[in-house]
Amino acid sequence: MAKLNATLAAALALLAASSALARETDPTPAASPAPANTVSGVAVTAPQKPDPLVDKTTEFVRRRLPTSRNEQYARFRDPICVKVQGLPEAFDAFVAKRLVEVARQVNAPVSAAGCTPNVNVIFSAKPQAQLDDIAKRRDVLFGFHFRAEDKQVFTFRRPIQSWYLTRTVGTDGANMLELNTGAPCIGTGAPGSFPCDLKAPPVKGKLGSRLSNDMSSELVHSLILADANKVAGEKIDAVADYIAVLALSRWQGLERCSGLATILNLMADDCDAQDRPEAATPSDLALLSGLYSIDPREAGMLQRASIASAMRKADKTP
Repeated sequence: MAKLNATLAAALALLAASSALARETDPTPAASPAPANTVSGVAVTAPQKPDPLVDKTTEFVRRRLPTSRNEQYARFRDPICVKVQGLPEAFDAFVAKRLVEVARQVNAPVSAAGCTPNVNVIFSAKPQAQLDDIAKRRDVLFGFHFRAEDKQVFTFRRPIQSWYLTRTVGTDGANMLELNTGAPCIGTGAPGSFPCDLKAPPVKGKLGSRLSNDMSSELVHSLILADANKVAGEKIDAVADYIAVLALSRWQGLERCSGLATILNLMADDCDAQDRPEAATPSDLALLSGLYSIDPREAGMLQRASIASAMRKADKTP
């Protein structure tokens, strides 16, 4: 950086000297012509006004939170159990502790000590190799996707990435993992009990209402993989909050900067420094609180409205 600054300073000095020499040798300029009454070659683009009919919080939920195959928003019903690895022990513990704190703050269920992890956070200096290994051993953790999407799903391209496993729960409590198998993948109901029983009866809901089909969508597992090289320059507090928000809900489109204040802008490509919060924002916490307070069996459009409403209330809180 010092060398770059010195080079820039030298270039600026040379430019200044050239300008001074030009002023000494140039003849006296002729009188300038009278200014014209028109300006040509200048295009002025007015800033685009926000559409008053489009609610920014509803659009944020629509664009950033993907729905399940049942077109609902998934959240953990099983108590959350966190395991963080790859950093020095004290930092692993800090990230895990912060994730649990955020989970409790938004009323997500939290497990007691000695549990089986359903939120796994891994820091790795070789994230693609780590991802390849997980894909070979536990590809079920990557959830539903089409085979044509394998390359996209199994390629690490961001500083921090996430993958989610979800399930659909029917009227009678029977649940089906959402996988890319050719047959329904029916779970036994016990956390972490997969692979599942392909011979179990299918999950069923109820017909006759646009408000609900009496089914719900749940998060079963969150896998978070971080490139230790790319996050090394970030504050551990900011990284911990980013991972906490990332783990408690499914997300998409995080490579783009959001117009709302969110910790998820921290790793976005096109965000200015002032648009990158270093902690979970009121909007983040309101969204997650809304997600964990919705009626799990409501139709997705009603769930989305409830989540957006919670965010708007947080924006109005002084």
